[in-house]
Amino acid sequence: MPHILIVDDDQSIRQLLSEIVSIYGYRATAVESAKEAISLMTKQKMDLVLLDLQMPDISGDQFLSFIRKRGFKTPVVVVSAHVDPDMARQLGKIGISGIVSKPFEVERVIDVMNDAMGIQV
Repeated sequence: MPHILIVDDDQSIRQLLSEIVSIYGYRATAVESAKEAISLMTKQKMDLVLLDLQMPDISGDQFLSFIRKRGFKTPVVVVSAHVDPDMARQLGKIGISGIVSKPFEVERVIDVMNDAMGIQV
């Protein structure tokens, strides 16, 4: 069962994404900061990260740069209301696997997650 790490400072978004991930048969772990996510990723393997960009301690793009520089190849899907085309190109260069815009539809989240993990439905 794939293990999905949800990184978002908004508790209601973390809860909603956790429920979506669980309903579709995946294991969800949700944290509210990039610092927590980094700590967790050094201890256990994640199959995918759902990442918000706007967070208080370390922004999502800083988190993404950090894990890529450390050699993590985990697919990352950005879930944010703040992604314009220029930012999407920059994130693509850093190594994201997809973008889901907030507010989102459940089907879009699942489709982008499955694509990022190479799962055919």
